[in-house]
Amino acid sequence: MDSTFLALIVLGIFSIVSGKICEVSSGNTNLITSLNKKLLRSVQDESEQPNPSVYLGLRLSSTHSLSLEQEYLTKLQTTLVPSLNSSLSELKPQPVTGLLALYALTLQAACIDPSTATLNDKKVLQHLKLQLHHEKQHIASFKRPLTNYYQYSLGVLSLCVNGVRLNPHVIHKLTEAEKHGAFLHKDSASVDTQAMAGLAFQCLKDSAKFYDALLNKHVQHTLEALEAELVKAQDEKGLIGNVFSTPLAIQALMAMNSVATQCSTVMETLEAEMSLGTFHNPMAISQLLPVLHQKTYLDISKMDCTGEDDSLVLEPRPPAGDLTLEKVMVRVVVESSEPRHVIYRGRVRVPEGSSLHDALKEMQRQKPQEFSYETVDSLWGPYLTTVAGVMTQHKDRTYWQLIKFPDTPLIEGIADYKIQHGDTFILRKSKW
Repeated sequence: MDSTFLALIVLGIFSIVSGKICEVSSGNTNLITSLNKKLLRSVQDESEQPNPSVYLGLRLSSTHSLSLEQEYLTKLQTTLVPSLNSSLSELKPQPVTGLLALYALTLQAACIDPSTATLNDKKVLQHLKLQLHHEKQHIASFKRPLTNYYQYSLGVLSLCVNGVRLNPHVIHKLTEAEKHGAFLHKDSASVDTQAMAGLAFQCLKDSAKFYDALLNKHVQHTLEALEAELVKAQDEKGLIGNVFSTPLAIQALMAMNSVATQCSTVMETLEAEMSLGTFHNPMAISQLLPVLHQKTYLDISKMDCTGEDDSLVLEPRPPAGDLTLEKVMVRVVVESSEPRHVIYRGRVRVPEGSSLHDALKEMQRQKPQEFSYETVDSLWGPYLTTVAGVMTQHKDRTYWQLIKFPDTPLIEGIADYKIQHGDTFILRKSKW
């Protein structure tokens, strides 16, 4: 008997006997409220770009501040619509599958019918179907999507949640990608992509009436394979991939009604990480909150926006602490991986508690002729594009890998990782 299948059976029996589901223990429900408030407070940060995932996290919670959510929705629409209109223009179209998919989900979560919303005089869902068509064609020609399989899966999920019948060829490209192990980041399996694809395929399974028996058979087979991969990836703490990829993976397994998930173990681990303040990035919180409220992105299709709890209230911000902090030293090495060589090496002192981003800013301020960097905004925060005059590009499949010396890849972005005295970071231009 296949060992993975046997493991699923054993874990399934244990889960049935124990009767445990993925929920926070009764003594720690205050953690959910504190995380809810942390995410809600982030929407008041004017320095942050509005993030549709944050809105989805708030809407999939059980308690709300409806007035602040409405303000944030207005801000999202004011920011997203012009940006999407520009990206979808016929003069210089840009692939925006993921962002467009999130916008459609945002409208649905706000109980606004996405089938009536337009961008550039075309329906939002029509744009999304066209984006997936372009992604499909790119796969046929170049063996990979225009964006990536995470965004492709998110696009499938968004259309499915909105009740749209997808082109069977679009679904087939995703089943083939899973079959041939294409859900990768560099040379390793991408848990985030597997999880998003799992949510998409579960939605497709629930929408079986739209498709023929053969396609439904492929969907079921792919769904079973993804469940097995996610369960197999769980470590002894219940984490899948890492602490930040785990919430989305648990969403997928919850949506699948997987009995093989180590729920009690993973929830204990997540509760401990929440208590330590590990979840402070709004994007990370937005993917965790649905799990804590026993929800997944598939529940967006069931929202009716009536009779919602409106009891979430933010306390006044505490006064700012002492700004005269001790300085810590950090070293930064910039290098290329192909071939491996050092492009820049430097060090700088910054206040204790600073992020890696703060250190890069200070290094650029002190030595602008020797060191500079550029970023673009992403849903997870600023993303490095150019360092010391060297640029990475999506078309070349290159990115700046963040490594803590000697060889520990960072799982947080430059704005989230808090440095310690004596840290050395390698910014390595790598292939993905």
